[in-house]
Amino acid sequence: MVKRSANKRQYVKISQIQKQALLQLVFQIGMKIREASLKLNIKYAASKTMVLQFKKKLIKKEFQYASSKPCQIGQKTKDKATLKIITQVGGKEINSKTYRYN
Repeated sequence: MVKRSANKRQYVKISQIQKQALLQLVFQIGMKIREASLKLNIKYAASKTMVLQFKKKLIKKEFQYASSKPCQIGQKTKDKATLKIITQVGGKEINSKTYRYN
């Protein structure tokens, strides 16, 4: 049987302003999660969880496929193939490159 300690963990609710400040420091300024959590006096584990949840939500919300079938396989033809690679950070397009193959 496991003994439970008399002391319970204190849970602190993080305000919406602190969440927005954390996300701004991490994504727009480029600060590391640990540095931003120390600056805002938020626990690192909570900060990391908020950043990961934001990334998942953003990826689901912002990701758009160019076609209804994002990955396609077909036989090689003599036609020219075009491949476009788009790099996004925080849901914003940073770079795109188009490759043409014969």
